[in-house]
Amino acid sequence: MTALADPSTYPAPDALLTVDGLSLRVRASARRKRFALTVESDATLTLHTPAGRSTVEAEQFVRAHRDWLLTKRRERERTRPLSPAKRLVDGEVFRYLGRTYRLAVSDEERAGGGGVRLIAGRLVMGPDLAVKPQAGRAALVDWYCRAGRKWTGQRLQPWAARMGVTEPELDVRDLGDRWGSYRPPQAGADAKGLMSLGWPLFQLPMHLVDYVIAHELAHVKVSGHRGDFWRLLRTALPEYEERRADLDELGRRLWMGDVRGAGPAALSV
Repeated sequence: MTALADPSTYPAPDALLTVDGLSLRVRASARRKRFALTVESDATLTLHTPAGRSTVEAEQFVRAHRDWLLTKRRERERTRPLSPAKRLVDGEVFRYLGRTYRLAVSDEERAGGGGVRLIAGRLVMGPDLAVKPQAGRAALVDWYCRAGRKWTGQRLQPWAARMGVTEPELDVRDLGDRWGSYRPPQAGADAKGLMSLGWPLFQLPMHLVDYVIAHELAHVKVSGHRGDFWRLLRTALPEYEERRADLDELGRRLWMGDVRGAGPAALSV
């Protein structure tokens, strides 16, 4: 059974198509020459089509690639993010380098500078931040960036030496859904490349952070993910495939910055 906004062609850029139980969003483009399929990160399906192509052709294309769609959708569903939201209250659990730390909301931190600090095994935040979700989130992200940058600064040189590459500049920041990125040198004979790491990465155990560091350092020599890239990574980290699988599984369960509520219940609206 097929359900479609137009029974013959695709003049609308966002029609809906259902073929044998598969529902797809249709995106038509005059610049496109061929059909293509995408399984989005949330497991929804998209059919990309040249403008003016018939529904019959579209159905045939989808049916011809049904097995591929089903396989990729199952993979997406298996790896779909399960990121929890956090509350900025006493006892909320946060992770750093694989270890668990509980949040403490304390007036002492307000007097100590107004950010977030790790003190005696607890992440301490002032009450003025805890009642403002966005400000509290920003303070926690800033702490992860500072702590991650300091920790990685001690690991980068040994890994660069092991892989025989020039040590790049380092940045830790929000990279969206990416764990890391590498930008080659921009200008000047002494210029270095820039390796950026996403702050949520530092919730993971150290050996998985090391995997991402090695992965990005491999890009200093090899752009893209061709065979020579994986050969270089395997030389430095023979167990990289196991670590990549662990990263895929644990990574989707990390806190990605969503904050729930407005701090202590007595102060919430």
